[in-house]
Amino acid sequence: MAARTNAVNQAADELYALPPAEFTRARDERAKTLRKDGKREEADAVKGLRKPTLAAWALNQLARRAPKEVERLLAAGEELRAAQEELLAGGDRKAFQGAAAKERDQVAGLATEAASIAAEAGERASPGLEEKVAATLHAAALDEETGEQLRAGRLLREREAIGGFGAMTAGAPARGRGAPTATSEAREAMEPKRGQAGGRAKRSESAGAERGKAASGTATRRKAGAADAKRRKAEEDKRRVEAERREEAERRQRLAAARTDERHARRELEAAAKAIQHADTRAEAARTHAEEANRRARTTAERLKDARRDQAAAKRAHARAERALAAAERES
Repeated sequence: MAARTNAVNQAADELYALPPAEFTRARDERAKTLRKDGKREEADAVKGLRKPTLAAWALNQLARRAPKEVERLLAAGEELRAAQEELLAGGDRKAFQGAAAKERDQVAGLATEAASIAAEAGERASPGLEEKVAATLHAAALDEETGEQLRAGRLLREREAIGGFGAMTAGAPARGRGAPTATSEAREAMEPKRGQAGGRAKRSESAGAERGKAASGTATRRKAGAADAKRRKAEEDKRRVEAERREEAERRQRLAAARTDERHARRELEAAAKAIQHADTRAEAARTHAEEANRRARTTAERLKDARRDQAAAKRAHARAERALAAAERES
């Protein structure tokens, strides 16, 4: 059983680390391999893994790249839940406001980083995506189950925080707007009874106070949400402008490099053309010299032939003269 679980967990970790476009094919191939190896149950479990949405995928990668920052977010969520319980028990509102601000700052920073991860993967980091990411981060901070999924990098889809301040207190049941909280009900149960009329009046007062707190919290969240949206838009515009500047700078560098390469290539081409022209000139000169040498060789050969012929004639004449001289000497 443990080996089966480890095989499925290992496959899940590897699959959820892949880009969204590669998930389905890689999952099916992994399941097919496991089934060929006779691991039918593991194959079925892997085949049942669902492809995460883009927002969930970006957060899963964030959990892998920045686990310490994710842990700080989850710690801020625990602090906020504790401050919420203290506030509902009559505690200091400033402590709650400080914890809420800390949690919002953590969410804003991580949401921007997750959007950058999506952009690196070629996905469009739209405001809608950042809103889904931020809502899921709030849910992870204020809900233990979602927090564990984020910590493990196993989110499948975006989530939204629930409850009056963004999450239910531990063990508290869901309630409608304006209804008394479990904490206020417990406080009322511990107080001495002052009669049915007094109890109704107190519950009415408590409900009114809770509605006021909820309304105040809603207004605060709306303002904070609007401010966060404005800030995110400004950051997105800044990133877009910076990206455009980088692209323009890179384009100029590529253009300058291309022009330099063209100049070098043109110079090499001109040098090669000159070398060919010079070689042709030398070849022509060599051909001319060869033809002249051939003519001279032919003339010399003809002159040598004539000289040899003259030499033979002179030898014959000299022989005749010697014979004539000898005859003359005998006669005298």
